[in-house]
Amino acid sequence: MRKFCAILVALQAVAVCSALNVVTVPNGNLVAIEGDRNVNLLCKIPGGQSIDFCIVKVPGVRAPFASSDRLPAPVAGISFYGEGWSKGSCGITLATIKPEHDGTFECTLSVKGQSYKGSIEIMVQGEAVAPEPPVIEISSNVDGSNGEFDYGKPLIARCISRQGWPGARLSWYLDGAKVAGDQLGAAFSETKDRRTTVQQFFRKPVAVEDNRKQLVCRAEHPKYPQGYVEVALPIKLRKSSNSDNEIKVDSKVSKVQPSAPRLIVSSDISSLKAGSTLVVECISEGGQPAASFLWFMDDQLIYEGLSTPFLTKDSRGSITVQQVLQRTLTASDNGKALICKARHPSGVQETRLRLAVN
Repeated sequence: MRKFCAILVALQAVAVCSALNVVTVPNGNLVAIEGDRNVNLLCKIPGGQSIDFCIVKVPGVRAPFASSDRLPAPVAGISFYGEGWSKGSCGITLATIKPEHDGTFECTLSVKGQSYKGSIEIMVQGEAVAPEPPVIEISSNVDGSNGEFDYGKPLIARCISRQGWPGARLSWYLDGAKVAGDQLGAAFSETKDRRTTVQQFFRKPVAVEDNRKQLVCRAEHPKYPQGYVEVALPIKLRKSSNSDNEIKVDSKVSKVQPSAPRLIVSSDISSLKAGSTLVVECISEGGQPAASFLWFMDDQLIYEGLSTPFLTKDSRGSITVQQVLQRTLTASDNGKALICKARHPSGVQETRLRLAVN
């Protein structure tokens, strides 16, 4: 009986050892920009169980070395990061990301004579590029001529930061107070050839107290000299207005069918997983009059998570309509079709996006 118990205890010990997993932070992958400063890579044992030693292998460094809170790292530009071996934690800080850091970072932790490994895939992308200064644009269905707005009517604007790498981070301020909540739409980004354009929408009914206030969009980026650049839109109430707040289309102008709607998934979305947030934009271009959108998930009409449609009108009177959908994905969304329908007097067109949710 005692022998059986001893064998059982030994098997349980082996099971515990085999159950240990090295946790890495970040988990699995790191996208870094050449020139990024003070980038941390961490390995740890769950529960803070102490480790005997920690050996790391860093891309661009010839040989593995011990990552210790007691000894300096033997490589210039690399220092220890973590809570220490006694708390089951070790890692490194890279002072500056360089092209040679592209590759696999590996850590080997020893616990009671057993070795466990963790890894982080580092993807180093080109040097950061400052975006163009941000701009604020007013939707064409808002009568903001001469910088004046109608009391009670929605002020619909968007801020755009173009051609940065990585994309800028946008935030809005109204007379110095940061704007949050339902006045803001989701930030949408689109990346092409290592340049990212970011946009975010703002919507607020103009109140009496908004008169003479400043609506400010701030774009933050590490390559800006001060870390950010701002653009301001003065808000001034119109004394009198006969505006109906709609885009006016000459009745004599022929109706022009817009292009089929396009669905673009925000570049910020790396994968579609249950619990993640999908941000997607639907665009209908070149219509007279403007098209309107209906969104469906399969045959279910979507109401929540939609931004206010944003309209722009070119010199020929053609209207482009954009709308962003922000939706938290669930496992039941797998295999469903996200549908954007553009309704126009000339007919209805639609575009589908088949969802593969992990």
